Amino acid sequence: MVAIQPCALLLLVGPDWQMEAVSANVSMLGDVKSSALVGQPLADLIGSKAIHNLRNRISWLARDESEVQDFGVQWGDVLLDVRASRDEGYYLIEAELAVEPRLPDGIGMVRSMTDRLEGNDPLKLAELAVRQLCSLTGFDRLSLHGRGGAIITSAGRQLPAVEDEIVHSVPRNCADRDSEPVPLHGEGPPKLLNRAAFLALSDDERDRLSTHGIAATMTLPIRIDGEQVATLSAHHSTPRRCGAERRSVAHLFAERVAARMARNGWVF
Repeated sequence: MVAIQPCALLLLVGPDWQMEAVSANVSMLGDVKSSALVGQPLADLIGSKAIHNLRNRISWLARDESEVQDFGVQWGDVLLDVRASRDEGYYLIEAELAVEPRLPDGIGMVRSMTDRLEGNDPLKLAELAVRQLCSLTGFDRLSLHGRGGAIITSAGRQLPAVEDEIVHSVPRNCADRDSEPVPLHGEGPPKLLNRAAFLALSDDERDRLSTHGIAATMTLPIRIDGEQVATLSAHHSTPRRCGAERRSVAHLFAERVAARMARNGWVF
């Protein structure tokens, strides 16, 4: 059964909006037991106002590969950043405890970072962008990989050069390598559950990160017109989680940079 990291709770909801799978840490929302929630309406857990807002947000999903996010959402007394995706009528809802206040102007940040990019040389653009992204996310080291996995450019403190291995062998995000996995109660489509951003690490993955002195990772797929052409990966020597809204800003900026590189002749 899939397990997740404790920084996020996971809910799998069926076409009838009843909970099919619930992570054990859902108790952060109040005096509830995760095992008792399986088969119950989601509205019973998060309330009618929250379910209304969530369903409106999910209606933006254009296709099964899409995902939507909402930042600073209040469920009960807890402030969360929510991410949702779907597959064949089922919805995966992952909610992280918010680690920072809402950014004052996320889109403005992307525009400002883009305006700082000078020239048309694709490699120089990538180097300038990755330095900005390293500062934005706060990770020790950040790298941009091409379609085949080779590193295009990196910035930040020089952790061991293991990005090729790590980026293809661990879940997309790891906030704390040594955190205790949180089990799920219930079942759901494995294909959808495996798209969770904060899947728990396997023992092999944990050992691999430990060997290289990496305690936290972040991996973002970079797409142009829906096709993945590159990957942005970040590593940190101590536990770290970049807030969901800040990750979203970094992701949007990175995709803009990749598109600009492609327009100037770069082949990923």
